[in-house]
Amino acid sequence: MSELLKSVWASLYAWAFPSAVAIAYYALLIYPEALSLHKYAPTEFEIDTKVAYLGLTAMIATCLAALRTPLYRILEGYLLWPRWLKAAGVKRHLRIKRAFDAAVRAGGSGWPFGLTLEDYARYPMRDDQIVPSKFGNAIRAFETYGKTRFNLDSQTLWHELYAVAPKYIQQKIEQAQSSVDFFVAGVFLSLFLAVATVVTGVLEDYDRTIFILAAPPLFVAFLSHWIAIRATDEWAYSVQALVNIGRVKLADSLGLSLPETLAEEREMWGLATKFVYFADADAGAGLNRFRRKSLAPADGEACAEDEPEAETPTED
Repeated sequence: MSELLKSVWASLYAWAFPSAVAIAYYALLIYPEALSLHKYAPTEFEIDTKVAYLGLTAMIATCLAALRTPLYRILEGYLLWPRWLKAAGVKRHLRIKRAFDAAVRAGGSGWPFGLTLEDYARYPMRDDQIVPSKFGNAIRAFETYGKTRFNLDSQTLWHELYAVAPKYIQQKIEQAQSSVDFFVAGVFLSLFLAVATVVTGVLEDYDRTIFILAAPPLFVAFLSHWIAIRATDEWAYSVQALVNIGRVKLADSLGLSLPETLAEEREMWGLATKFVYFADADAGAGLNRFRRKSLAPADGEACAEDEPEAETPTED
């Protein structure tokens, strides 16, 4: 029951609270100035209005939670971005990553170098994994962690890894993901609120007072995006721990024996990924040498305890 309550609270915190704030901002500051809209809804908060407020908050939060993946893909640069903008974004972030490469190789000390390392860690190790946006690169950096270190595709084997992970790591991942969800919701709700405010200002004969009220939501949208990028750090550390610790238990759960060398382990996880994702028969055959030896006796052999005891002659 406690786990269910934690899950409900995470959803309320991540999606419902920003929705409630956005609706309250419009209802309290913008709607009273929108005289042309007053004939469609009351201007004072009554019991029915409060119920409608809660219902609208729940509806918006549910829609945002259901659309989580598309919302993330927009911020990552995969969805709704024109091809030329994607290409320009990838080129720009490749240039930034290579500048970080040079700075890290040059070395340094103190907190400025530490901040450089933090920024550098928000980019994937491989150049072919660079995506058009800074937020997308921060996500891609920990999505490819297992692949670049152990040749383990954590995206393909995510549910298996998560199932064998310690409870502490599972909770840390959920908490970190909820924090990022909160600021992602803040980005889209603030942008929508700014657009709604501008539209209301147009309907009110280009009321400058209403137009000015669109500035705070725009500021919150940019601030939420900036914080969302940095909030991925805790998520990245949690996924890193998931891969580092969980892969040992994952190998055992899949009936595999972890090899002695890292090179052999990378080969094993590469074969496992191909077999799971592509049902590759050759990869499955290659996995045979990594499978844990059965403890069952060979055919034709019997365990000592299974052999029938010789009857002891008794005296009449």
